[in-house]
Parts: sequence; C-alpha cells; structure tokens
Amino acid sequence: MNDKDKQGHLLSESLMTAAVGVLGSMLIDEAAVGPMLMAVAEDDFQLPEQRTIFRCMAQLYGQGQPVDAITVSEALGGKYRDLMARYIEVTPTSANADAYAEALKKTSRLHRLRQIGEQLATAEDEDACRAAIDQANLLFCERSGIRRVTLQEAFRAFFKRRDGGKPPDFLKLGFPDLDQQLHAGPGDMVVIGGYPSAGKTAFALQVAFHLAKNGKRVGFFSYETDADKLYDRTVACQTHTSFKRILGNALQQEDYGRIRDLRQHLTAPVMDLIEASGMTVGSIGSYAMAHHYDVIMIDYLQKIPVVRAGRYMSDVEKVSQVSNDLQQLGRTTKKTVVALSQLSRPDKKKDGSTPPPTLSSLRQSGQIEQDADVVLLLYKEYQDFAYSRRVLDLAKNKDGEAGLGLLLNFEGDKQRFSKSVSQPMSTVPKKEPDPQQNLFRPVRSYEPSPFDQEVAAHG
Repeated sequence: MNDKDKQGHLLSESLMTAAVGVLGSMLIDEAAVGPMLMAVAEDDFQLPEQRTIFRCMAQLYGQGQPVDAITVSEALGGKYRDLMARYIEVTPTSANADAYAEALKKTSRLHRLRQIGEQLATAEDEDACRAAIDQANLLFCERSGIRRVTLQEAFRAFFKRRDGGKPPDFLKLGFPDLDQQLHAGPGDMVVIGGYPSAGKTAFALQVAFHLAKNGKRVGFFSYETDADKLYDRTVACQTHTSFKRILGNALQQEDYGRIRDLRQHLTAPVMDLIEASGMTVGSIGSYAMAHHYDVIMIDYLQKIPVVRAGRYMSDVEKVSQVSNDLQQLGRTTKKTVVALSQLSRPDKKKDGSTPPPTLSSLRQSGQIEQDADVVLLLYKEYQDFAYSRRVLDLAKNKDGEAGLGLLLNFEGDKQRFSKSVSQPMSTVPKKEPDPQQNLFRPVRSYEPSPFDQEVAAHG
C-alpha cells in the first residue's frame, strides 16, 4: 500500500469513527439530537445507510416525535436495526458528542476536498475547473469572524480607503432621494418591513432588478412565491405590461412585441430567482457563496426555518435566531443581506385612525431591529383606501441619518413603484391631510422605464 492509499485508508477510518460517534450519541441520548442536527449535515456521512438514519432522525425531530433506536427503526420499517444496535454498543457516552461532530466535519471536509482535487486534476476544460472550485467554496463559505487590526494598521488603511478614488459601494435602490441617505454596503443587513398587501414583494423585486441592472449579482430567495410568478411580476414592472393580462394569459399583440423588444433588458442582469422553501440560513449562505451573489434578498424572514437546539423554541426565539444568523451571514461572507419582514398589525386609536408603524412593529422579535443596519418600513398612506399611496420610511440608518420619508405611487397592475408628485418631503407625514388629496392618477416613474427609453430611441 503506497502513501496515498494509506492516507486515504486512515481518513476513511477517521470518518467512520466520527460518524458512528455522532449517530450513537443521538440514539442513546435524545438531548444530543438537536445540537447534532445543527452541528453536522447529511452530506457529512459517507455511507448511504448512515445518511438514511440521520435523515430519519431529523424528520422525526422536526415533527416533534421521540427520537431513539425504536422510533427510528419503526420509521424505517425495521431496516438497519442491527446496525443501530452496534452503533449504540460502541458509543460509551453522549458526553463526547461535540467532539465527534467536530471530527466528522473536519474529516468529511477533507475527504470532499480531496475528491475535488481529483476532479481538478482530471478536468478537461476551464468550466469543469470552475465548477470544482465552486464546490470547494461551498465547504469554506463560513469564514472566521476573528479579525485583529492594530491602531497603526487601521491608520494606514484609513487613508487607503479615502484616497479620493473609487466611491464606497453603497446600495442604490433606484430612488435618488433615498439613495443619498443610505450607507448600506457589503456585510450589512437591510430589513424591509411591510404589512400584508402593502406591496413589499413587488418593491423588493423592483429593487433587486435595479441592483442587478447596475452590476450586482443578486440572489432572490422566495419562501412564498414560485419563480415563474416572480418573473411575471418583473416583466409587468419592467415593460409596463398589465399584470392582470399576464396572469390571465390574455396578452395582446402589442404586449408581445414590447416584451420581445426589451428582451436584452429583461435577460442581461444577473438575478436568480430561487424557490427557497425549507432552506435554512446556513444553506442560503452556502448557495450564495457558490453562485457568487453580491446581494442576498429574502422574502421573507419569518418563513426561514430554524433547526431546534434540543428544546422547544417559541416563535419569538425562532425569529430572533434567524435574524441573528442573517446578520452573521452578512458579516462572515461580506454579502449584503436584504430581508423582508412582516409587521404586526397596530391597534386603532380612539378616533378610529391607525398609527403608522415603527421599529417596534417588526413582527415577533425586537432582535430584528437590533440586528439590522438599515430598516425601511413600507405601508399605505391611508389604511382604509385600497389605492392609497405608499409611505417608505427610513426608520433606522445605522451609518447615516434616519427619518426620511418618501411618498410612492404603486401601480398594482404594473407591479411598479414610482416617486409621487408630492415630493420632496423631509419626513414621514404624521398627520393625514384631506383624503380628497389622495385621489390621484399614477404618474410616470421618477427614473425613465426601459420602455420609455425604447420609445425615445425610435422617435
């Protein structure tokens, strides 16, 4: 046996020992199940039968059912009963579960890296090499959060960052008044809060497309809407086509012609629509690293599942955990995270009016308010008016001035937001003016649409 074969044999033995330790700990102590589900993944196990047992325990745990050798064996129809008994026999205690998990992660990562190295060595072209490197990126998506900077180093870096060259890479959402105030960039977390029916998904899609059109690689992770419907909304917004006709499959000839003419505009930006149901924050991070996204958009935060840490977690605890994980995802990957969030319905005042939302309106968790670098609140100017304008309130701006409020028109049939003619305004209106003033016709976007530009180009 040569040295390479010896190393491979030793690695396989280490993998088997660690895998048996993890599964054995979970089988003899249910309290270890939650922490192990958070610590390791199904892909860390190399044997199909081990992956099957781990997957079954994860499913039982997620359903709130007991997890032990008997329940797992019954769920698997009696399969692998002897194998699980052997795992229990050779695992002396679950006290070493964390050490087993750490060993399993390290040896599994090394095993997969060696496999990737073999793929690189036999790659036939550059695309095959790039695919292998992307797989390696998945394994190292979580960078160390430790960074030590001395004052001397910080002083030198200060002048390098401010040498009059390239401007900061802050997000530009497509509304100039707001963009001048925002100072959110790589590593920051932006939260867009809104009530149901306020149009936050349409707003997020319009912002995502604007970012992608201007050079950002955007991943739009949706937990409620499939990719086809998201793109239907994008087509309506970007081409000024009736969303109702799109949904009803009743496009007219002029609609088809306009959409075909804008094909380049609709397809050139790097913006992926991902149906994310079931994806955790960790899997979002891995996916984003592998596809090199600059901006991660999530619709919406309260829908992201969380792996329980060995005990029951309330909705507030789950949302708090997700919020904290999203903040850390941005910090460790240097990706800008934009997460949509539901707002809690406010209680009406004695006079029947509804107060505008505040940071405390972010549903189920004050942790969101704490974790976010920027919070935008989107809501109707008048809650009782079906066609009310929207208010976009810059409620938190960690590195800039908060309090800016914009009135936006929302053309529901075009799924498009535009700046209202009632601008500029410096703050969100606190008192409601005469309702008659709200009877308006939608106006053209503050920024010319691609359709407007196409018409202008052809006279």
